[in-house]
Amino acid sequence: MNFEALNALISAHPFCIPVYAAAEFLHIGEESLRASMDQCRCPFGFSWKLGERSGYKIPTIAFVSWLTKGTFTQMSPT
Repeated sequence: MNFEALNALISAHPFCIPVYAAAEFLHIGEESLRASMDQCRCPFGFSWKLGERSGYKIPTIAFVSWLTKGTFTQMSPT
């Protein structure tokens, strides 16, 4: 795993990671990730529907914890 790329992702999105950024990092399609969240099969993100509208959320802490199994320590800027 490229920890420098993960650190850059965390720095760019400290609270919530956009779906496109998470999909790009994981090398999967954005629609595939959305479908996973819609089906409640995504362990780090969730979705909701309100009428015809949908929303998706990936908390950064959940994404990083899942990806690193809770072992990641953010690198300090040098």
